[in-house]
Amino acid sequence: MEREIYVPPGGPPQHPPLNPNLFKNLGEEKIRRITAIFYKEIAESPIRSMYPDDDLKLSEEKLADFMVQVLGGPAYYVRKYGPPRMRARHFPFEIDEKARRVWLSSFKKALDSVEMDDTDRKDIFAFLTSFSAWMVNKA
Repeated sequence: MEREIYVPPGGPPQHPPLNPNLFKNLGEEKIRRITAIFYKEIAESPIRSMYPDDDLKLSEEKLADFMVQVLGGPAYYVRKYGPPRMRARHFPFEIDEKARRVWLSSFKKALDSVEMDDTDRKDIFAFLTSFSAWMVNKA
């Protein structure tokens, strides 16, 4: 039996547009470092089982490519994997609010561990907060 997919109230993310200078301010190397730190957090988190059993490297690379693109850099993600359609790509995983909060906490730790302008950090976290709410697919 197929499970019913929960739809968060309010629909897709309604966050303000990201600062177009984020990629320029951070640079690709720093964005990739943030995602590497994020995945170190995920590896030790209660949601580790939602990720591949063997190695997190491909997941890390996909997220880094996505973040580079979202933050104003080259469109690596679209070139390699096609349109993001992130909500649909995450349907196989049962993501509830508790899992979302673990994910967000892991990202917050990664963002806090890298030197950057506080406004940039807040903008990225606001985007991730809105984005992750749309990934919730289980009540």
